[in-house]
Amino acid sequence: MKNKKMIFVVFIVALNLRLGISSIPPLIGLIKQDLQLNNFQASLLTSIPVICMGVMAFGVKRMQQQLGRDRSILLCLFLLAIGTASRSLLSNYLSLVLSAIVIGFSIAIIGPLLSSLIKEFFPQQTGLLIGVYSISMGIGSATASKFSLLLAEDSWSFALGSWGVFAIVAGGVWYFVMRQKVANVTTASPVSNGFPLKKIQAWKMVLFFGLQSGMFYGVSTWLVELLVQKGFSRVDASQYLTIFVIVQMIFSFIIPVLMDHWGSTRSWIMICGAMILLGVGCLLTSYFFLLIGGIVLIGFGLGGYFPIAMLLPLQASDDPMEASLWTGMVQSFGYIVGGVIPILLGVMVDIFQTFNVFLYVMIILCGGILLLTIQGRGYENDEKSESGERNDSTVRKLHSTKRADDRR
Repeated sequence: MKNKKMIFVVFIVALNLRLGISSIPPLIGLIKQDLQLNNFQASLLTSIPVICMGVMAFGVKRMQQQLGRDRSILLCLFLLAIGTASRSLLSNYLSLVLSAIVIGFSIAIIGPLLSSLIKEFFPQQTGLLIGVYSISMGIGSATASKFSLLLAEDSWSFALGSWGVFAIVAGGVWYFVMRQKVANVTTASPVSNGFPLKKIQAWKMVLFFGLQSGMFYGVSTWLVELLVQKGFSRVDASQYLTIFVIVQMIFSFIIPVLMDHWGSTRSWIMICGAMILLGVGCLLTSYFFLLIGGIVLIGFGLGGYFPIAMLLPLQASDDPMEASLWTGMVQSFGYIVGGVIPILLGVMVDIFQTFNVFLYVMIILCGGILLLTIQGRGYENDEKSESGERNDSTVRKLHSTKRADDRR
């Protein structure tokens, strides 16, 4: 019963981690027109929270030590509700930027601490729980993508602010369940003094996380505008964005579960990368069925990349506190990289006057991930490999972390 409650808590909290971001792209055309924004300014509305998710995640350790994990998440859910709901009252560009900062800060703290909770309560089922975590965020993204435009019939600001209700509900559920929980990790492990900044594997995870995040937010921000440029109505383009999010959501659950039973991390990264490249190729055409197929293929690939990026730091850590530090570092630097990419895309679109430019950038980003994966040792933890837990051959090292977790 306790584990069922914790699974539900992970689901309801993770549901809120994309609502404040994914509600922007379907409305970005209306916001640009109403506030007289260029593509660079519009891109900041989705990029600022992502960059803040990176910069402000450096405060995870201090906040956890000062308030504890449970109170930290409760406080951030409260801030997330305020930041999101404020958009319905204040509809100028400055207020949107400030709300984006508050939303980014809240998500920056909640994400790593939620991973810590998964490591504590489900050490042998991290793949399944990351799947729950991912599909919940996907449901939030799909819901926001689907209904934001419908809610904006009278006011786009009301549509943006309405999603704050979900954070209030999540805060109530979190408080009720955590009040009954005895165990809670609030202090640092004596061997976990900070981010693993000297670990090469951690920096590889940062690059992987940042590049896949940049691709996801690039698609989320500019897919609608790309399709409008290709002749689709804004309503239809928003529906296709919803399809992308739904496909991404489905595979973000399926792939980590499959990873627990079949294939290596390396093989799944390669499969997902191939799907993305095929999908981008389809989007470069103007044929309807190829465009839809491309959206589905990219959703498949990015749906797999996110849970893999979330699993890697959990596989490299031994306890909940260490998990929050590895996850905190990967997300801190990774989200900074991921948040800058849509901004650069906005600038490039303004320069070249075509949204196809973001597809060419996606080819480069995906190629970078594949190159990072096929060269060297991969993403596994050196110390664990050297400790004797992994004396397998080099070919097997990339997925030995999962087997080591099973042995523990």
